[in-house]
Amino acid sequence: MTSSSIPAVPVRAPPMARLRDALAQLHGEERAATLARELAAVADGVRARRLPGRVVGSERAAVIAVYPDHVLDGGMAPLQALMRFLDEEVGGVGPALLHVLPPFVSDGDDGFAVVDHQAVHPRFGAWEDLERLSEASGGLMLDLVMNHVSTAHPGFQGVLRGEGSREDFHLFSEPRALEWGTRVRTSSLLQRFDTATGPVWAWCTYGRSQVDLNYRSPDVLSSMARTLLRLVAAGARVVRLDAIPHVWKRVPGGPHEPEAKVLVRVLRAVADLVDPSVRLLAETDHRSGERCYLGAELAQHDNHLAVPLLVFAAALVGEGGPLVDWVNASASDAHRCDGYAFLQTHDGVHLRPMDPPLDARTLRRVLERLERSRVWVSHADVRGEPQPYELNSSLHRIFSTEAGLDVERYLAAHALLFALPATPSLYFPTLFGLPDAVGVESSNPRAANRYRYPYGALRALIRQPVHARILKSLLGLIRLRDALPALREDGGCEARMAASHVLQLTRGHARQPLHVLVNLGAEPATVRSPLREWRELLGGRQGRGDVVLAPAEAVWLVEPGSGDLA
Repeated sequence: MTSSSIPAVPVRAPPMARLRDALAQLHGEERAATLARELAAVADGVRARRLPGRVVGSERAAVIAVYPDHVLDGGMAPLQALMRFLDEEVGGVGPALLHVLPPFVSDGDDGFAVVDHQAVHPRFGAWEDLERLSEASGGLMLDLVMNHVSTAHPGFQGVLRGEGSREDFHLFSEPRALEWGTRVRTSSLLQRFDTATGPVWAWCTYGRSQVDLNYRSPDVLSSMARTLLRLVAAGARVVRLDAIPHVWKRVPGGPHEPEAKVLVRVLRAVADLVDPSVRLLAETDHRSGERCYLGAELAQHDNHLAVPLLVFAAALVGEGGPLVDWVNASASDAHRCDGYAFLQTHDGVHLRPMDPPLDARTLRRVLERLERSRVWVSHADVRGEPQPYELNSSLHRIFSTEAGLDVERYLAAHALLFALPATPSLYFPTLFGLPDAVGVESSNPRAANRYRYPYGALRALIRQPVHARILKSLLGLIRLRDALPALREDGGCEARMAASHVLQLTRGHARQPLHVLVNLGAEPATVRSPLREWRELLGGRQGRGDVVLAPAEAVWLVEPGSGDLA
């Protein structure tokens, strides 16, 4: 199958027609008809169980990513402890979605080495706990971990015993050389396992403990589609398609095989059988080479992986030009608001070694600044060579100097993030500006930013003035972003340097524009206001004419009379 051989699926075709069409392309007409009927029956059951009339928040207000056991409180199930903490100590997250990272039964990789996709790990809680979290927030984002399973998965254990279906996995009878683009691991792509009938070499994109699934098997596809429906039943408003570029294997080949696009069409149609408003987020970069996953009938979202380095260049070394260029180039992109932007994820900060968004000089300045803060840099296999791939330290460390956390630049960076034409996503520790974990082993650098917090210790931390200020400011940005018409609409964003060190973003609503000014410099700056009279939303000032900005200060300006803020 090639990209040109995939017929266009009509956007407005009924979900069952689209489902049968996509399944037939992967598994033939006869098998497709059976699979479609089976999945439709499951979808009917999910639709019948969903609570009617629930008011959901906008999935574009903001997202907060959190591990199911990020908050620990003695004998209480962690998902229940998380809900209690958000309610009692944070005061709720308003319209933000909670991205609960994989809660499934798993034996490693912080939940991504899944043993059972249909069960919440008993040590976290139950599906009902997720449903309650969904009702207490703007809804949930949940992960469809679809590229691989743990080697402890019953299906793979059956293969090792000589009893399971070998067709469910990518197995070879002898070792062979494989090339597969850029990987986030430096381990061998093929790993040897001894079975009851002799050795096999299994495709393991993410390391020896996780073996890749084979979607040429209808059983694998059916199982994952059922998992998608279970996530929707639990309250998922957005489903993140984990590692989607890698799910279809061909030798020779690489990521983004055309069949992966057809597989996403299957999942889109399955979700539509229950609720067409459920969104799909492809774990891909928001660039033309990876846009095959976007469109009304496919995954509506992907990630703006360039944003962290662009914002760091602006906020940490005063180089705002690359971010200005990126914003203005994005203005001509029809899908510009279909992406998620973040400064950090549970995996850290992607450095995009194959396609850095900064020129060599600016990138070097950013990396030198991060090196002075002792930021942890991990490596990956890029064209057979280890290259810097991720920053694995907390944003607290990234925005620290010898004098400690630079709170003003931390908040200014987030004021920029929330004003960009993309859905902002926060990682749970960054909501409070929490520091790195201590005693992290060099073999697992991602653990530096994956510390789980005892309830009492976390409560004490966030009551410290610095962390309390960060929490108040970021919650305020979440609510402002949901309330401002200029940020809710799809179009209209321009950027320029209003002065040598002052970056200006203008989000366009015809009657209520928002103007964002950020002083990237180390000295106060005075700039002409884009409005004759202005009201400042982040600090509460009002004035007319020029705006005086302190070093690293960010302001959001609107006209005093534009008020319909929720």
